Amino acid sequence: MEETPSDFFLLLSSPLITGCNVSTGPYTSRSDSTMSSNHPEQTFPHLHNAVIGNLNNILVPRPYFKRGSREILSNFTKKYSTFVMANFTCENSQCSKAGWRSGKVTILIRGYENNGYHATIFNQRCERCKKFGSLELDESAYIDRVCYRLKKWAGISLEMRSSRDGKATPPHKKDLCEGCRRGFCEG
Repeated sequence: MEETPSDFFLLLSSPLITGCNVSTGPYTSRSDSTMSSNHPEQTFPHLHNAVIGNLNNILVPRPYFKRGSREILSNFTKKYSTFVMANFTCENSQCSKAGWRSGKVTILIRGYENNGYHATIFNQRCERCKKFGSLELDESAYIDRVCYRLKKWAGISLEMRSSRDGKATPPHKKDLCEGCRRGFCEG
């Protein structure tokens, strides 16, 4: 069952889930969660162990990170778009924009049979030079969003809490967002 638009907008306010205690622990490093520029999208399968750890063995069968070609990945049974926070750096040496922070970086989570999932993060472009930025992912937000969606798809009732960290981010710029360009972002 797909969520209604009102369900979607509840998640736009960056909800997190009680019971998905995010601790990336030894699973990640800052360099592993950086998306190099020139890539419109990227996945972070190295965060799967942290996702599993935060699910506390409540889903059976155990979720797995689905890998494969576009054709293989197109056989999903459900999908959901939400957002994470990230910092971006413009690596264009000719550009005067050093970097920016975004509170609305699109993540598309697809569900597969037997608790499989695939999560894709979409990049953003620099507003000055229009080249893709180098993204540094907020790992805890990513893990929380994937955890939440897997539990929701499994029919587990969840309490939501806000993840706002008090840091304001500029308004979303649809023309620079790859998620918007591909129709996965409700801008």
